[in-house]
Amino acid sequence: MKIILTLFTLLLGISAQAQVIDQPAFVTNTAWFELRTTKVERTKDATIVHFYVVNAKRSKWSVAEARLECNGQTYAYKSGRVLTHDSVKVLAEEVFEMGKDYERDKQRDSLILSFEPLPKEAKTFDCYVKNGRNKRQITGIRLDDQLYPSLLPPYKPFVDDHQPLKPLKMEEGELQATIRVHGGGILTSHSAYIYSWGKIVSCSNDDDSLIVYRRSDCLQAFPFFSGQGFGLTEKGINTQFPLLLIPGETLTLDIDVPAVSARNKKLAGGKIKMRDCYRVGGTIGDLNQVLLENQELMYTPLHREVIPVCTEGMSFPEWSEQLWQNYEAFGKKLLSKHPDYTRRQQEFLTIWVNDNYVNIRHNYAKHAKSGTGNATTDSIRLAHLKETHTLKDPHFNDLLLYRDGRTFYMPAHTDHLPYLEANGFDHNEVYESLKALAYKDQLVDRMKKLDLVSDSEIKAAHPLFQKPLREFNDSIALIVERLQTGAEQRIMTAPDVSGDKLLEAIVGQHPGKVVFIDLWATWCGPCKLGITAMEPLKKELEGKDVVFVYLTNESSPIADWKQHLTNIPGLHYRISDQLWKEIPKDSAIPQYFIYNREGRQIWKYTGFSDEVLKAIEAEIEKALK
Repeated sequence: MKIILTLFTLLLGISAQAQVIDQPAFVTNTAWFELRTTKVERTKDATIVHFYVVNAKRSKWSVAEARLECNGQTYAYKSGRVLTHDSVKVLAEEVFEMGKDYERDKQRDSLILSFEPLPKEAKTFDCYVKNGRNKRQITGIRLDDQLYPSLLPPYKPFVDDHQPLKPLKMEEGELQATIRVHGGGILTSHSAYIYSWGKIVSCSNDDDSLIVYRRSDCLQAFPFFSGQGFGLTEKGINTQFPLLLIPGETLTLDIDVPAVSARNKKLAGGKIKMRDCYRVGGTIGDLNQVLLENQELMYTPLHREVIPVCTEGMSFPEWSEQLWQNYEAFGKKLLSKHPDYTRRQQEFLTIWVNDNYVNIRHNYAKHAKSGTGNATTDSIRLAHLKETHTLKDPHFNDLLLYRDGRTFYMPAHTDHLPYLEANGFDHNEVYESLKALAYKDQLVDRMKKLDLVSDSEIKAAHPLFQKPLREFNDSIALIVERLQTGAEQRIMTAPDVSGDKLLEAIVGQHPGKVVFIDLWATWCGPCKLGITAMEPLKKELEGKDVVFVYLTNESSPIADWKQHLTNIPGLHYRISDQLWKEIPKDSAIPQYFIYNREGRQIWKYTGFSDEVLKAIEAEIEKALK
């Protein structure tokens, strides 16, 4: 190992006087960036930048061009190395090849690039990296081992007026939030790609650093009348900002991009915490602060220790009692970490902890663990929990959750109705609201399967749901009509083969023809962008021996899928998730394959761009000759 490191040092021209900056602060302008700066070394002869390859374990990656810029000057790429790691240990290293596609490998995860030396007086620099699909810009990389000064006003705790969290009711209202980034970067919202009952939500961009999110009719969103969370990804951060939106309430969120980029890093200037990365305001800013500061409650694996181990002979009442005690202690621990929380914030956090407790108790079969590691023992112990299971909860009356309309600051769990009934909580407004939601969900589920519902069934729904239910039913009727007029004939049944042979089997059904296969999903924005961009090419190729095949899995809701295929000429397959997993492919989509007239794969690619469209056209023309 010493020999390897010595040789590596010599190759990169690192002298004994090299300046080393570990984990430098930086900003970047792209959400799904593939390179993260981890170290900078400056020598007399070179500037050496170390990167972590973020997506190495998920998909292939490449670099087609790289350069540095500092004070208006460009500094060229000289050489590079690719490292393979096992944790922190270097297993292998190889010379980096510009433009080469490196296949998916979770251990080949580090890239070291050497550039011309930066001037001695440089304080920051920018790194521009381009591959075949995207240009990555990692800007403002600091050379002084310091943090960026905060771009946000000093943190001030919310003033406690000692008022309780007000109950929410089932009513119409507008959901809205204003989000701004500071220090560079561009905002995008996942919500811009989410369809609600066939309609896209409104999310306006006034400029690159501002988003005004607005939905005029909250009944088009889940859970319709309560807190609405959605994930906001700031480009270059790759970090989720889950937000709570409530009809009629306002929210502002300001994000410090350099702070988020440096979050949790140990720099000479200190350690950035979550609270340093944002400021919230508006009428529900205080509740969103709780949401952002306690995100471990969203992810069971992060607080797995709260779920008790199921020991031999333990009954469900005993297991659930331990679960309650654990969550009680967990909630107190969280509250103790935030002594400046107001009464509203404390109640919101308590309701959130309660919601976690009820969910784990309700889904005990999924979360209970025996701790033995023996499958047979696990099965026996979980079977005993099932035999002794009861919905009756001795701690039901200790919950702040389900007392009143404060319930609906959490998602509305209609599957908890039997739990409420078993605990005598089935004659109140909360129960009736959940029951109305459950009925609405049943109708929506039927319509999503293209099963039209009657007007009398819609009239039996809560008055607030009748209009959107009727509109959704009408839209499904149009899909059914269009399918009956021809599109249904383009829905194909997958050949009866394993996933590793599926693509070849489909190609084999079209002997002598060029076959283009597109792996996509209805929820995938780039997939749909690629399909739309390819329509002119498909029209040019009409009458020629080219077959266009579109393949998706069960993650594409069947109604959504059938609605889309009515506008996408070609043959369509919707296969099981298991069959999809068996297909030899990258994990990302869209993914394209082209087979020649002999049935041999001649081209494949993951991702879409204008360059990819040109490549598809060229490869198909080549295959037709």
